Amino acid sequence: MENDKFMSTETMTLDLLAYHSFPRLAAALRSRSPMIIEEWEAAVLRTLPAADELTLQQLGNSLPLILQQIIDAFASDKPFTTRELMEGSKMHGEARFHENYNVPELIVEYRLLRRVIIEQVSQALDERLDVQSNVALNMAVDTALQSGMVTFTEQLQRELRASAEAQAKYLSYLSHDLRNHLNHATLHLQLLAARLAQLPGYEDSVEDIHSIKHAIFQTTVGMDRLLDAERLRKSSVALETHPVNLNLLMSDISKQMSHEVKSKGLELIVDVPEGAQAASDEALLTLVLQNLLGNAVKYSSTGRIKMMARNTSNDESIGWVLSISDEGPGIAPESLNHLFLAFRRGDTYGTPGVGLGLSIASQAAGLLGGKLEIESEVNAGSTFRLVLPGSKPAACRT
Repeated sequence: MENDKFMSTETMTLDLLAYHSFPRLAAALRSRSPMIIEEWEAAVLRTLPAADELTLQQLGNSLPLILQQIIDAFASDKPFTTRELMEGSKMHGEARFHENYNVPELIVEYRLLRRVIIEQVSQALDERLDVQSNVALNMAVDTALQSGMVTFTEQLQRELRASAEAQAKYLSYLSHDLRNHLNHATLHLQLLAARLAQLPGYEDSVEDIHSIKHAIFQTTVGMDRLLDAERLRKSSVALETHPVNLNLLMSDISKQMSHEVKSKGLELIVDVPEGAQAASDEALLTLVLQNLLGNAVKYSSTGRIKMMARNTSNDESIGWVLSISDEGPGIAPESLNHLFLAFRRGDTYGTPGVGLGLSIASQAAGLLGGKLEIESEVNAGSTFRLVLPGSKPAACRT
């Protein structure tokens, strides 16, 4: 039972330190501690020029504690003493977080400490380090430094969670209050446009009102995308798999975009086999296709857009591939790697947006058990494919 007590995640690798003492290492480290502190400060100043007085003060405050706890661990064969060596490094990791260090800077600082400690202890022992002592020295340094890194990342995670909660509250405000105000404004604009349309000489004013309504519509679309992204990010979507009529679904989605398609002079073709049906979550499937089609329409100025559904074999249980192809400007190869990341956009060709559509589509595709593929050529167009997993569908909605 005593052994089991210390076989937690943080102590299971510490058996060598926990149950063996290393008096020579303890003595060497004790004698070299002042030089280690001095050399580490100098190394930090050389390697991290941005280090200021507060940084060096924190070094002076935390490093003696870290070194003393490593010395105590070497001098003792008690597990409790070994576990104590983590505490000083925790304080150091927390201090570095509050000083706005980034992870690479913290890693550099810890690497410098490892080098300095090993060099100084080796010199103190005239390079006479047996294998077990060498392992113990590296294990002690690893344990202390990893403890500091864990504390640093835990602080970072807490900050990210707080930021996400604040963002969620802001999005909730967008979802309710702001949307209600915009809908109210749109209703009044519709009434005003209807009245002005009956009066001669107000044609331009009516067009201006329609332009304002379109701007409000684009704003609400952007809000919807933010809300969708937050909902998918939190994985708060329960998958509801039912048979889906792909003919009906893809036709409905094409009709939703028909006004914008016509206004840009594009041709939209829907090519779905008769009776095509897939077992999937219709709401998520709609979300993917809406974003893919919206993306194609947004970046196309001429040509045609084609929505297709093809079964990967004669057996519908194998799965479907739903694709949307355009003849737009295409995507540069260097932009493909981050294309599905939120708020990352490649060459936008002057088209406004926040870069959420493809991220939302990718997240929704993952929840469906599928994946998104892209094939693109600059100045020739792009094809996005949603590859769905196979499942034998039953009767679907008509």
